[in-house]
Amino acid sequence: MANIQVKRPADLAKAGLAKLAAFFALTFFMLTITFPSQAAFCSLRDPISAIQALYSQEYQFRTVVTDVTEADREQMKQQLPFTIHQSEVAKHTLYVLYKDQKAEGFLQARSEWAKWGLVEIAWAINLDRTLKGFYFQRCRSPQCNDTVTRSISHVIQGKSFSQLKSLLSDDGETLSAYGQSVFPIAPRLALLTLRSALKTLAITDISWRKDLQNLAIAH
Repeated sequence: MANIQVKRPADLAKAGLAKLAAFFALTFFMLTITFPSQAAFCSLRDPISAIQALYSQEYQFRTVVTDVTEADREQMKQQLPFTIHQSEVAKHTLYVLYKDQKAEGFLQARSEWAKWGLVEIAWAINLDRTLKGFYFQRCRSPQCNDTVTRSISHVIQGKSFSQLKSLLSDDGETLSAYGQSVFPIAPRLALLTLRSALKTLAITDISWRKDLQNLAIAH
């Protein structure tokens, strides 16, 4: 006769709790290794290629690394219409482009989380802190193609922080009516890109304020 073991409700409850505890432990472990590593992605994979892709001329560059302080984060929260996670703004690198020892613009990279994974965006910024252009360093969405990139870039190129903000709803969670009208292709990817652009411009103005002031004096 087969030996049949009947599990009691108490045993089933213990087993369920053990599985739940293991799940939360794994989730916590993934968060602890994922969020800190995001700071490492906030840099250009290949600055020379980024310059060639986003600028028409060859430039020299230097890097300025800064630790984003809690005061910086508070200022960003006041400027941005949406909530940011503390791990999104940690240590960042700004690439300052030079031509004949004269500053000509900036490069910066940001990492954004999406349902299809981590998206890395390389940003080109003009001296007046308007956007010059961007490209996806890493994006697994099938919508991250040249056609969609060009359509988004066509809308946001040359825009300031306030102009970009007008493309979002008041809470920054969706596109505004105007944003929906100008982003008929891949609106969800356009929303992610817009939010990344606002973070990029905000952190550039706030965390590198002294460096930007020194550049203005040099001009």
